[in-house]
Amino acid sequence: MLSLGSFKTGAILLAGLFVYDIFWVFFTPVMVSVAKSFDAPIKLLFPTGDSTRPFSMLGLGDIVIPGIFVALALRFDVSRGKQGQYFRSAFLGYTFGVVLTIVVMNWFQAAQPALLYIVPAVIGFLAAHVIFNGEIKPLLEFDESKASQEDEDDKVSSKKEE
Repeated sequence: MLSLGSFKTGAILLAGLFVYDIFWVFFTPVMVSVAKSFDAPIKLLFPTGDSTRPFSMLGLGDIVIPGIFVALALRFDVSRGKQGQYFRSAFLGYTFGVVLTIVVMNWFQAAQPALLYIVPAVIGFLAAHVIFNGEIKPLLEFDESKASQEDEDDKVSSKKEE
């Protein structure tokens, strides 16, 4: 059975959401109107210096979905016995993307698709680190489902030894 590696799948998902976010924010009024009118804990509000527009908002999906990709980088590090090597790069990219999003929203005083800044930052920082270390192949071949199965097998074998 053909299986895409976890990072390939994650990058494809992020790329799709990248296009989706840009389309719905820049080309339709739907995303902005729903975000403004929907009163539920699905957005973070950041204060601005403008009294006519006191808050800029960041959707929960803009935080959670790239966060899963960052968590996958941590899982990759753990599966290889590394101490957050690629996690740190992905998290730094994530932080940079979120800060850049907030800065751009405040600068232009207009709605911005957060994934426009977050996705390239997360993937770019991680890709630069992986390319620098020459570990592209292991990253692209990493499969979370296989890593999870190996963890389960290790737990079962350690219980049998006791």
